[in-house]
Amino acid sequence: MRHTLLLMMLAVATLQGHSQEKVIYDFEGYEIGDRLPMNDLYSDKTESVAEVTADPTNPQNKVLHVTNKSWNTLIELAIGHITQGNITESYRMLAFDLYRPASDANYKQFVARLGQDTIYADAGFYDQGQAETWVAKSYIMERTDEASDKIYMGFNSVDAEYYVDNIRLIAADYGYDFTDEQQTLRYHAAKAGKNIGVAVPVSRININDESLLPTQTVFRNFNMIVAENEMKPDALQPNRGEFNFYHGDCIVDFAARHDMEVRGHTLVWHKQVPAWISSDGIKNDHGYSRDELLQIMKDHITAVVSHYKGKVSEWDVVNECLDDDQTTIRTNPLSYDLRPSVWQNVIGEDYIDSAFVYAHRADPDAQLYINDYGVEFQGKAKTQAYYNLVRRLVNDGIPVGGVGFQCHLTVGDTDSAKFDNNVKRYAPLGVECAVTELDVSMSDAYAQGAEQQQAEEYGKIASVMMNYDHCRNILVWGVTDDMSWRQGNPLIFRQTLEPKPAFFTLRDILQSAAQIADGITAPDTGATASASVDVYDLGGRPVALGLDRKDIGRLPKGIYIIDGKCTVVR
Repeated sequence: MRHTLLLMMLAVATLQGHSQEKVIYDFEGYEIGDRLPMNDLYSDKTESVAEVTADPTNPQNKVLHVTNKSWNTLIELAIGHITQGNITESYRMLAFDLYRPASDANYKQFVARLGQDTIYADAGFYDQGQAETWVAKSYIMERTDEASDKIYMGFNSVDAEYYVDNIRLIAADYGYDFTDEQQTLRYHAAKAGKNIGVAVPVSRININDESLLPTQTVFRNFNMIVAENEMKPDALQPNRGEFNFYHGDCIVDFAARHDMEVRGHTLVWHKQVPAWISSDGIKNDHGYSRDELLQIMKDHITAVVSHYKGKVSEWDVVNECLDDDQTTIRTNPLSYDLRPSVWQNVIGEDYIDSAFVYAHRADPDAQLYINDYGVEFQGKAKTQAYYNLVRRLVNDGIPVGGVGFQCHLTVGDTDSAKFDNNVKRYAPLGVECAVTELDVSMSDAYAQGAEQQQAEEYGKIASVMMNYDHCRNILVWGVTDDMSWRQGNPLIFRQTLEPKPAFFTLRDILQSAAQIADGITAPDTGATASASVDVYDLGGRPVALGLDRKDIGRLPKGIYIIDGKCTVVR
């Protein structure tokens, strides 16, 4: 059907790989009004209905309309006439197209079974994407010994309404093999002298089970790891004096097994503050004095950093301390304004200084970072305020070793020249710069060319970081799109763990940086190549159109797109 063909065409255009598909249900052979069974796991009777109806976007097509009336009730799909044996041995993913009316709630838990064995279940209730349009869904199936002639699938809900079509099994070839280290991100990052890192939600990726594909994707592709939430203050010290290091220790142990560096995130923040300190990160609900709150902060920092001494290489000591409104820059270009927080309101500005001093005392070898968002591009008031604050801390002898740029971006935000100008001015201050939480959201993730535009934005940020010795680390804030805290599919892997164009762009840039580090300079000028070539920068802007191929080596030093590939000129 047409809505699927368009999605598949986009996938072919952007995914460097291929997949073998078997459509098991498309409903075109059914009559309108025909019903498929609904299976309630705990009852022989259900009022839930799965009925063939007209496509709500194109009445000429037939689709399956599902209305759930009970929990644990799934569509029953007979597959004995289509495939034999255990499908999880031959196929990797279960996929279908989903349409939800505007009245349907966004958050759902998808479940699939092969016979009585669960082959997929969401860990929680997740956003299912845009309503009133067809969305392609796909799920990696767990291996099972079951060889059933029935698949059960659907959303675990007592009141869901949705349409499905083109239910299919996929044997995927992702266009890369992560068991070949030269096809991974970390291989080239290490050769370039850089770290490529990722934020991992331990609640959703079981890093203790290294047979799982998500876990393998993490340790094979990344040489740095940060806990998404598990090392934040409320997670580590939920009650005063009671520390829970279990999940943080899992991260650290995992990193040690796989030769990964660990970032600690975060020691002091106005969010995810334990309730015994503040109910909202701003109010001083418990009436702490300045000295009392300083002691609380010191005790937390000392306990946490000491526990991970020698295991965590760098810490986000103070996170998001700047106010978003920096209009005072207009009248005082050296100023900065701090956001209201329980720390700022009770202790004063020097809570920042004290936090760095406490952390340095606990682990003198750890690199200590300040971290914030909206501070990436020169010319913005908050960007200048951030620089002013860091310069003040450095001049006052505070042990700040690094500056973090979160880089929570949307396609169209990135100005590589302004980012470059901002990054390079920190080098004279003697501090490192890191991209700490990179993700790039798309306003319409299913529009033609959207993923390629996203890849270009990732490339712009990464290219700047490759140019400077004081920029070692780039961390992506999450593994797969469905695990991101943001909308718009902002990460470099799809829900199915297929690498997106952004993955390959990052890999190309890291590979080129590694080649520069190794002194490899000459692009391929084989005899079969055309005499002239179009040269673009990593943002897709033309540099030289119709350039004689023999003049490629005369281009200014840098990384270019030539013949569709990254080419290094030294």
